[in-house]
Amino acid sequence: MVNPSTDLENDAFGYSCYAIVIPAPPELTGQLLAIEQDAGQERAKIPAHVTVKGTFYGIANMDEMITKIREIAERYEPFSLDTAGVEMVNSPRSVILDFPVNSQIQSLHDDLVAEIAPLGSPAYKDDPYRVHMSIVNEVKPEGVEIARARVADIDFGDSLPVVTIDLMARDGVAWGGVWCRLERFNLGSNKSTVADER
Repeated sequence: MVNPSTDLENDAFGYSCYAIVIPAPPELTGQLLAIEQDAGQERAKIPAHVTVKGTFYGIANMDEMITKIREIAERYEPFSLDTAGVEMVNSPRSVILDFPVNSQIQSLHDDLVAEIAPLGSPAYKDDPYRVHMSIVNEVKPEGVEIARARVADIDFGDSLPVVTIDLMARDGVAWGGVWCRLERFNLGSNKSTVADER
């Protein structure tokens, strides 16, 4: 099935689609970006992250969406995702890591889906929730082999900290567009950081 967000043009807010993610720690981000580049990642991709609320589009009210995300983030204290039991998904054109689901991330996901999903249209089914990190998406087979080999050498530590969530938006279509961070929300805090990082 073709993802309906692939060829979407920008909406009234200047973006074609959105996602809510946990950014990877800085010590991993550079390593994972190098893998993307060496594997020939060309499709627009969010920098190293774990997806919390999958891609959606067709929102009518940006302010309402941001307010709801902020309210949800404030209800959660920072937590961690265990890296023990992480599995590499078998896919011909992508390299994806599946993390074990814990109660905190499942609850955060469920709240975001319940309160954000009615504000737009999902690009794909959010449930059952898969806690996943995309290393590369839709690359050539040789790129998949490069990514598989390189990611096996990365030390993810015992856990990934979850202290913030990011509202990401794609400017343009999947092939030729670019994802940027619109806002970062601190868990357990009413402070958020507005950013348009491309």
